[in-house]
Amino acid sequence: MAKTIAVKELAYFICQSGNLTTEFFSNHDLEAGRKAHEYHQARYNDSSKKEVYVKSEITYQNETYLLHGFIDGVLNINGEVIIEEIKSTLLDLEEITLDYHAEHLAQLKIYAYLYAINNNMDEVNIRLTYLSAIDYTPKAFNLTLSVNELEEFVMDILEEYITWLNLLDAAEKMKSETIASIKFPFKEKRDGQQKLMKAIYQAMKDKEILFSIAPTGIGKTMATLFPTLKTLQDKDKLFYITAKGSGKNAPLDAVELLSKHGLKMKVVDITAKRKICNCNKRNCNPDECPFAIGYFSRLKMATYEIFKTYDIFTKDVILEIANKHTICAFEFSLYLSYFCPLVIADYNYVFDPKAHLIRYFDDDTYKPKVLVDEAHNLVSRSKEMYSAVICEDDIRNLRKKLSSYKPSVRNLCNKAIEIFDKYHDLLAEKALYVSTEMDNELNKILRNIKDRVDEIFNENKVIKNKDEILEVYFKILDFIRISEYFCDTHRLLGKIENDSVSLSYTCLDASKFILSTINESIHGITFFSATLYPITYYMDLLTKGNGKYLQLPSPFDPNNLSIIINKDISTKYIDRESSVDTIIETIETLAKKEGNYIIFFPSYAYLNMVYNKLENVDFECIVQTNNLDEEEKERIIEKFKRTTNTKFGFFVMGGVFSEGIDFIGDALSGVIIVGVGLPLVCDENNILKEYFEEKYPGHGFDYAYVYPGFTKVIQAVGRVIRDENDKGVAVLMDNRFVHQRYSNLMPPHWKNINVITNNFQLKKIIK
Repeated sequence: MAKTIAVKELAYFICQSGNLTTEFFSNHDLEAGRKAHEYHQARYNDSSKKEVYVKSEITYQNETYLLHGFIDGVLNINGEVIIEEIKSTLLDLEEITLDYHAEHLAQLKIYAYLYAINNNMDEVNIRLTYLSAIDYTPKAFNLTLSVNELEEFVMDILEEYITWLNLLDAAEKMKSETIASIKFPFKEKRDGQQKLMKAIYQAMKDKEILFSIAPTGIGKTMATLFPTLKTLQDKDKLFYITAKGSGKNAPLDAVELLSKHGLKMKVVDITAKRKICNCNKRNCNPDECPFAIGYFSRLKMATYEIFKTYDIFTKDVILEIANKHTICAFEFSLYLSYFCPLVIADYNYVFDPKAHLIRYFDDDTYKPKVLVDEAHNLVSRSKEMYSAVICEDDIRNLRKKLSSYKPSVRNLCNKAIEIFDKYHDLLAEKALYVSTEMDNELNKILRNIKDRVDEIFNENKVIKNKDEILEVYFKILDFIRISEYFCDTHRLLGKIENDSVSLSYTCLDASKFILSTINESIHGITFFSATLYPITYYMDLLTKGNGKYLQLPSPFDPNNLSIIINKDISTKYIDRESSVDTIIETIETLAKKEGNYIIFFPSYAYLNMVYNKLENVDFECIVQTNNLDEEEKERIIEKFKRTTNTKFGFFVMGGVFSEGIDFIGDALSGVIIVGVGLPLVCDENNILKEYFEEKYPGHGFDYAYVYPGFTKVIQAVGRVIRDENDKGVAVLMDNRFVHQRYSNLMPPHWKNINVITNNFQLKKIIK
């Protein structure tokens, strides 16, 4: 059976050249490029054909290969046949030469060769046409080549590509063989682990949706990854996606362990651009970034090296090879994902319409399977993915920085500012403007501004303050893109901050978009977390209620965790001042029992209110600040690993320390939870409440406030018991915890519960 090779993939892998540019990142070719193609092809005469499918079997070294693809145009002009390849661009056409991107001409030559041998031609006329994506002006390069010339070219690049194919085939064979033979890497399966593995194996095999409440200690990373690997077929690609960078440590560790037990497969860890960028710049203009200049020309050799040398492409490995070949590490990681059956990445790369990996989710080349870790985070994250904001100051800054380059930008920015002025008037007597309709006039003006900025980028190699301009440019792109998704689940929100109007297309519920991605592109998905309570809420807001669910018991002795509810305190906003003394008494009571403790607050303001009133304490205080960087976070975690003195961490609920971090053994003796975790009561959340009340009558407040808030509580308490030997205490401080609305949400393993009304009772229990 012949091996199938797409012409474009062959040409691009072997011959690609050139720089990373702003044009590359704007993704103009997805929509504007399609329109440019259609515009040009619509002008073909009646004898010419567009999108002509061509294929031919070619034998090379006793192997048969089927080369195939779609020719943009087979022209017939006065009886003369011309094979045309069309490429759209934002660059000034005068800058484009025949060898601008070698892969474009290579692609055309391969198509011409296939067409020629299928039609018994001795020579072929070819035309490489570049179109301005702005006004569709063409620039064409015409050549006439003999079939012999074309055959020699095709055979040369095919020979090199076959070397690459052989590497891929060997990796694929090794992956399939080792997945089939590998055994579970532990002698025994933990309680609940076997049940979880069976459910996931079946869901992935049957291409179903599964939700799993998997408490800490089950070993959910291996229990989800191992059975899913066992279901992988040839075109399957597994995405293990997480909410935070630190969440990728667990699957990477699991893959490393499996590799020690015999697994051989290519795995890539896609790291956020700001964390892996080897130039520390967002502006990838080749005039400014050495890792962008000649990126595509050096990409092939870097790919060969990393593929031959490593199996697991971690951040450090990718940086090592990228720096050696002077290419952008971030773009390199995305490119490597094409050749890896397991991709570990952020939620965005699967579900965000602004960032998802288009090749995997917009066509049927691959069959993605997806594992969603800490899935409770996807509810809020998915709403952010389908939201966008633009503010008046953004437009003013753009006008100031670009008017000298193109006067029409000033005029368009002025029109946009006039629209913002209307919202100034509407917001004169209200804090928030709300509409179920988007602003089509603003959308149109922003599209025009975007087109003018594209022209400026094309016409000027050097632009002052380009980083700042790009920041606004990408905001405009996002706003335009999200306008295409605006529907009944969205609201147009307007408000004034520092005398500047900001307008947002805010998504209240992204479940229809997530479900659409699953139904159209995903061949099996599991959402798992220890805190999917109540399960109906998460199923509603992630898959519109579709799917099955599995709830597993905690493998730990419930007596190891003492839950103490102080019902004699209110932490509601109006009562916070009067609650401070009681909280401090609780802190001092726990401090008498040596250990490390964390107090989780609903806000920084509340945290500081309590911390600033502490006096003459004999324990170390570690206070979380806003905008904590990664290094400081790691230093704080290291402090908790040292148990030589009593420490109290003053942290914010729902922040970086309340989930995804293991404080094992003596690293954490207990937590104090101040409040029930409710989000801030504000106009935006009340809009959410009204939306959910209409959709789920009687549950609007729960869906907008109670459920997302209590998830933070469960996550924070979950820091205490991380393995079977841990013991500790969780003090829940709020009278609402004894109300049925909240007690019904408590996990089944919260069995050892004591309700108190004073600190004397607390002393007695913890003694």
